[in-house]
Amino acid sequence: MDRPAPSNRPGTRALAAVAALTAFLLASALSFWPYTVDDAFISLRYGQNLVAHGELAWNQGEAVEGFSNPLWTLYGAMLVASGAPPVLGLKLGGLLAALLCVPATFGLARQLNLGTGAGLVAAAIVATNASLALWAVAGLETASFTLLLVLMAWRFEVEQQRPAARPWSAVLFLLVWMSRPEAPAYALYLVVRRGLSLGATPLGRRDALWVALAALPIAAYEVAGWLHYGGLVPATHAAKVGGGPRLLEALLDGRGERFLLYRFFFHQGWGFASLWIAAGGCALLGWRRIPAAAWCMGFSGLFFVAYAFTDWMPRYRFLVPPLPFLAIGAAAGFTSALHGARGRGRAFVALAVAAVLLAGSWGQATGGYDRAHNLALAVEPRGAWPGLLAQRAGTPWDPGRQELDAWAVLELTAADETIACPDIGFIGALAQNPIWDIRGLVTPTAASFLNVPEDDPRRASARGVMLDEMYAADPALILLPTRPQGMAPTARRFLAALEEDGRVREGYVRRDDLLPFRVAFVRKGLEGAGSDRKQRVLEALGRLPSYRTELAEERARAYR
Repeated sequence: MDRPAPSNRPGTRALAAVAALTAFLLASALSFWPYTVDDAFISLRYGQNLVAHGELAWNQGEAVEGFSNPLWTLYGAMLVASGAPPVLGLKLGGLLAALLCVPATFGLARQLNLGTGAGLVAAAIVATNASLALWAVAGLETASFTLLLVLMAWRFEVEQQRPAARPWSAVLFLLVWMSRPEAPAYALYLVVRRGLSLGATPLGRRDALWVALAALPIAAYEVAGWLHYGGLVPATHAAKVGGGPRLLEALLDGRGERFLLYRFFFHQGWGFASLWIAAGGCALLGWRRIPAAAWCMGFSGLFFVAYAFTDWMPRYRFLVPPLPFLAIGAAAGFTSALHGARGRGRAFVALAVAAVLLAGSWGQATGGYDRAHNLALAVEPRGAWPGLLAQRAGTPWDPGRQELDAWAVLELTAADETIACPDIGFIGALAQNPIWDIRGLVTPTAASFLNVPEDDPRRASARGVMLDEMYAADPALILLPTRPQGMAPTARRFLAALEEDGRVREGYVRRDDLLPFRVAFVRKGLEGAGSDRKQRVLEALGRLPSYRTELAEERARAYR
């Protein structure tokens, strides 16, 4: 059912509230400023190779689509080509997109005729969310993808309510498609919403123009990707979900605690869980008032989360894109409950809504995360962050545990030596060595091996194919993390495969003392970079001019 867009502009108080919420998100995001996820450097290395060698490749000459964010990767390439500090540019671009999500959510809610109050509630849920704050500055496309989704839905609503409006939402959908592989799931909203408006505006010329603006470029883009990379989905798909537990199977096996959606709602404190339980109850009672943009887009995002099942990154990255739509649905549910109440009951509902909003926001502002990761900053309880804001905002971005690995690669190997390791991003972007990825993001044979269960009779064959390929690359170093989180489970399985195969003992020396929390295999007879080590280090530092950690400054002094 179409609703006329609100004709009145938001008042000064409402705009001031939106500005205050945006300022809160800015402060919250800056409290996470040093955190930079390793996967951001994977996209950056693809961009570096595009600028330097004219090919969108991880290792030169290898056509493997090891990234899942083409538009963001091209943005990184643009930063490299312009001479701007690329990591700083990625972090600032994400921060700006996240900040714009707050007024965009407010604007979409008003466009859906939910009112200023509901718009402020939705904007508040978005602005106080710790996951959005973290991913605003982590260096990936999460916030920009979220913003594009909100702008696309907002524009599409305008077009359904104004038949003469030009179909710019088609261009926004094209950008959404180029941002993340789960973009097709969000097309459900476009189909449903257009179907709901057929009574007022039958299919016509503008719909044909919309399809031409969106579908034709998307088709050309997919065909080009298929011809170059040999597939329609990134190689990362097999590495991340190819062998992971499907939702029903995992639930039947008693592994529901790992389900990302369950952890999102129930591992962030009772206040956060209460917020969504209350919102869900109100939305069910007043389901007729929930706009298609809220339930369709929210469902699409949750469907992808169910498909992916879990994620190895902190603070619910996959839940950020549907967050504004879930927030709008929650706000619509609360508004419906408020309108349905009478007398003193209305005051009680208003107080209850305010209480769950404050409890959910307080949990996000003070709580930690239930998994360890590269930096404690991403997982530690947040209760003291306002007092640490100035310190954290002035701290250089930190690549995490991969920093020591990258310096070992720089100082022990020449630039043309292959390195075998997981957590490939920072090593690849800084040192630029060819990388053989143990996790399988850019090496499909590794992903194929990891996706075979240990009791499967095909395991030995998959192991042999994988290790044949790795040894053919003749890696100078094989680095395996030993900490009981992150990539450690993958590394343990790979270490077992090395030991079962036995060839590693013939050509490598095991060094448990080379790096902390690492098992390192050093190729016998390995010679370091020798006389050009200084040039190699300085060139590496020049690629990432905003890299200013204490370790970087200390190591760099020996070469400057």
